[in-house]
Amino acid sequence: MIKIGIRAHDMGKYSLIDFPKLLNTIKTLDGQCIQLALGKSFIDFNISKENLNSELSQYLKNNLENKDINLSVLGCYINMGNPDDNIRHQEIEKFKYHLDFSKNFPGCIVGTETGCLTTDYTYTPLNDTQEAFDIFLDTLKKIVKHAEKTQTLVAIEGVSKDIISTPEKMNLALKTIVSNHLKVIFDPVNFLNITNFHNQKEIIEKSFELFADKIAIIHLKDFKVENNIFKIVPIGQGNFDIDTLMKCIKKYNLKIDILLENSNIESAKKCIHFVKNSYKNS
Repeated sequence: MIKIGIRAHDMGKYSLIDFPKLLNTIKTLDGQCIQLALGKSFIDFNISKENLNSELSQYLKNNLENKDINLSVLGCYINMGNPDDNIRHQEIEKFKYHLDFSKNFPGCIVGTETGCLTTDYTYTPLNDTQEAFDIFLDTLKKIVKHAEKTQTLVAIEGVSKDIISTPEKMNLALKTIVSNHLKVIFDPVNFLNITNFHNQKEIIEKSFELFADKIAIIHLKDFKVENNIFKIVPIGQGNFDIDTLMKCIKKYNLKIDILLENSNIESAKKCIHFVKNSYKNS
């Protein structure tokens, strides 16, 4: 059975000491699992290898168990295509110690988007070049090697403006670096934009056809097109073809966690029930 949850940083900013309050909020919204990006969720937490320690893991674990909420994803967003090798090396090391920390939470994956061929993580047409793909692959190889060594899980998330911008490019990356420790966070709306949203059914189905066995987590949001502008909205408030997504989840028999994106305290409970009903009725 699927579980439905929330990205913690969509619930507002908290201090680390208020983690129980954050979890209580998620519980009242009927969330069963979370994605936790420590630097985004806690205003007073500085990410470092030293701070990702056993004391922190025990504190998080105790509170998660107390509320019966699963830590699905430990977010560690890095620019995997950064052309500055020194900065990219630092980001790889940051990802590695997130992998080390994730061992404290069985089944937890460490996730990131795939990056851009710029130092400030902004879109460039060069994202579609072989150079960008090769830099991304170099980053991914080093991260996956560490995941294999530590018996942890890496998940990459494609975005239409990033280096991994289509289901086909995601599949190519997965076929190039073959590992049981490499997974996918699949956000179907991430692959959509103003030029291709009319083809969303085909894009969703193609993604499952190519890499359903690699999907570990689904991020779920919605979209509208107004005045020829592609706008992101909470799930259930736009034109996303959730029926096709749910049919694919059932067809490929995926038992995964679904995490809401771009929801908030006001909308999340309604969104969760919309997803539950969509799954039930598909």
